Amino acid sequence: MIALPRSPSGVVALTARWSLAAVFIAAGYIKALNPAAFLMDVRSFQLLDDPWAAWLAMGLPWLEILCGLALLSGLLLDGALLTITGMLAAFLAAILYSWHRGIDLQCGCFGENPDVSNYRDLITRDVLLLATAIALLIYRWHLSRQPSPPATLTPESPA
Repeated sequence: MIALPRSPSGVVALTARWSLAAVFIAAGYIKALNPAAFLMDVRSFQLLDDPWAAWLAMGLPWLEILCGLALLSGLLLDGALLTITGMLAAFLAAILYSWHRGIDLQCGCFGENPDVSNYRDLITRDVLLLATAIALLIYRWHLSRQPSPPATLTPESPA
């Protein structure tokens, strides 16, 4: 059973965590449904040659799903948050670099999109997701730094 938070900040953190989980599970699922299309999207960045692009296209959707499930369940939470933060930072760097190079790319984040890339929308979305992941990491760090409540002594039951 999931322990629900008792503080307003805990409720906000849980809502943010589950929202981020939903985004990553959905994005990973959509990519996993059509790996060939996602491979074309990875290639559109012109950053990786085969076989690296193919490995990324095959593995990334499952990593996103796994991290999303970890956020949803609370298992391996810190590792999932660190991994998601790294993925978002790498994606943001790839988007910025592609924009700088003038590449018309298809990000492939949520399946096929025939429209021309709107870099500002991609960057805004990625920055908001990255800020959410970083805020959750900071929140978790602050929780870990709080002293634990003192142990209470309970009378032992007679044998």
